[in-house]
Amino acid sequence: MHRPPKPWATLLLCTLAAAAAGPELHGGATPVDAAAQVVPIDWRRFKPFDQLAPHGRDLSECAQLLRNCARYNFAWAPRGAADIETRGLTITGRQAHDVIRPACSAAYALAAALKTGLFDERPMGLSRKEALARTARLIAAPAAAHKNRCWKYPWQSALWAAQLGHAAWLLWDELDAGTRRLVAPLVVFEADRFLDYRVPYWNGRGGDTKAEENAWNAMVLQIAVAMMPGHAHARRWKHKASELMVSAYSLKSDLRNETLVDGKPVKNWLGGYNVRHDGAVINHGFLHPDYMACLYLMVRGHVVQPLAGQPVPESVDFNAPFIYRTFVVKAWPSPPYAKPGGTIYRPGEPAIYYPQRADWSRRAYVNYYALDVYAHLLGWDAGLPHRAQEWMRVRAKAILAQQARHADGHIWAKGEFDTWPGREQTAGHLLANAYLLLWLHAQGIPLAKANWLAAP
Repeated sequence: MHRPPKPWATLLLCTLAAAAAGPELHGGATPVDAAAQVVPIDWRRFKPFDQLAPHGRDLSECAQLLRNCARYNFAWAPRGAADIETRGLTITGRQAHDVIRPACSAAYALAAALKTGLFDERPMGLSRKEALARTARLIAAPAAAHKNRCWKYPWQSALWAAQLGHAAWLLWDELDAGTRRLVAPLVVFEADRFLDYRVPYWNGRGGDTKAEENAWNAMVLQIAVAMMPGHAHARRWKHKASELMVSAYSLKSDLRNETLVDGKPVKNWLGGYNVRHDGAVINHGFLHPDYMACLYLMVRGHVVQPLAGQPVPESVDFNAPFIYRTFVVKAWPSPPYAKPGGTIYRPGEPAIYYPQRADWSRRAYVNYYALDVYAHLLGWDAGLPHRAQEWMRVRAKAILAQQARHADGHIWAKGEFDTWPGREQTAGHLLANAYLLLWLHAQGIPLAKANWLAAP
């Protein structure tokens, strides 16, 4: 019977592979150079969670959601890290998606809990020292695999790198030098892949828009700029991020849009469009609300740039109010759409209506909860008959009820979301985004945007 290699043997193989590959793996920059350019977060600017008073219902509920999720993922973390350490060079592209991505998502959620004062030893069932060690290992394992070309999934690796980079940056002052030297060049390498990248568009053809793909590719550029504002490529990273964010949820009519965004008319940023005129996003061959909701990927610039004291780009939520309005007021008649027809968002209900079908889960309330938090705090719901806060609270109650069914705090029961093995870790990423936005808002941090390309 074939036995998997021991973790130390896999790491040795990976190290030899990296040495043979040479410095070009990380764009020619040495790990020491990249790590030295990282500007850590100045935590003196922020109050920990327990010093923010009053918390208010929304921050308190989100904090409990993230605590429950973190409890589950702290317990899962050693297994997630060991899986990567053991498999090493044997991980294929799709396996990397199912192994590397969850680790990056969970690391970010756990780091957010640790550094904002949300962590509590009693409900988590472990000391902060042990929680930090588990999170640091969960950061180091995928970073080492990336260095040694073990990810093998470039289509989505920018998403993973953004989450992993954010996790490491949150904990930067508590990570060892070796982990820093792994993560910083990883972020540079993934950001530099887009310097001469040709942004893709749907343009009304085929069954998959490039909306969520462009949104998640912008994420690694956001975190690279935040971590390394003095890097020689920082301005080019900003420019490409703006192009990706404007393109992600662009309409055909935007090809004539003269509005200035990040210093340039919208039409001049674009080479096509990704969203139908009625706000629909087509993915997997049908009208797919879950990919409309992937707005939450690029708008996380609202929880990245403020941590660095940088302006949030004007492009960060381009067309987000329009997409959110589509969720709330656009009616899809049945027929031709599925019964019972109507709006995607249903007043008083945590679940949404899928006009055609759902191929992930009909109980992924956490996706829409995260979106509702942004819509509420950023004002996308202005003038709508139902406000984002209504759905945010309905969904928070439903997710808390889901978590309450399980002693370890995980969300989904068997049969509710079996299509994605990293569902509980992805939930951590989404809840960390929502929590950080509410936490920053409670700090009094302005949520205003600016032309970040005008900044030095």
